[in-house]
Formats: sequence, C-alpha cells, structure tokens
Amino acid sequence: MNDALPIALSWLAAAAALAFHWDNRRRWRRMNRKPSPAKAIGPTAAVIEIVEKGRATDGTLGGSVILPNDIRINGQSLAAPADRPIVVHEISTEPDDLVCVTLTLIARRVTIAAEGDL
Repeated sequence: MNDALPIALSWLAAAAALAFHWDNRRRWRRMNRKPSPAKAIGPTAAVIEIVEKGRATDGTLGGSVILPNDIRINGQSLAAPADRPIVVHEISTEPDDLVCVTLTLIARRVTIAAEGDL
C-alpha cells in the first residue's frame, strides 16, 4: 500500500509536466505564427496576361506588333473563342484608377452560390 502513493504521485507529475509542455508549445506556435497573406490583406486583384506565345518583340519594322494567342489569369492559360475580341478599357495615369479588362472565356462550369453552400 505504501508504494501506491509515490507511484500515483509520479504519474500525476508526469501528466502535469506533459500538459504544461503541450500548452506552452501551442502558445509558442500561436504567438510566432505568421499571418497568411490572403487573410491579412483580403482579396487581391487578378494578374491578367494577354500574350503572343512563343515570341518576343524586336526592333524591326513590324517586330513590335503583338498578335495575342494566349490569355492567362494568375498564370493559368484559358480557352477563349476566336471570334470574340479582347477589350482593354481606357488606361488612365491617375494613381487611384484601376485597369478594367473585359474577356469572353469558355467555361466548363459556372457556379453562383453562397460560400457556405459550395
């Protein structure tokens, strides 16, 4: 009977030490965690590239003419119908103005729903 008390107390001390260690690790991770960029600044604007794939411009006559054949949004190439034009709206030099682009794309699926329903 006398051996049960020290054994029980040593198990209790080991469990308490493990709990304190686990809690300190969790607190340290939470305090040293870097915020994810998307959550810190909210939604970001898309990067739209309208490019002529496989060619660069040069200084020759007609060498600076670009005939776009690839449309990318955030680096992902997208399918677009050949008979629909790409319209880039007027570009202003005002620092607060944004550039607007209208694209007609071929979509496999379009979903319009509340975020919680997806």
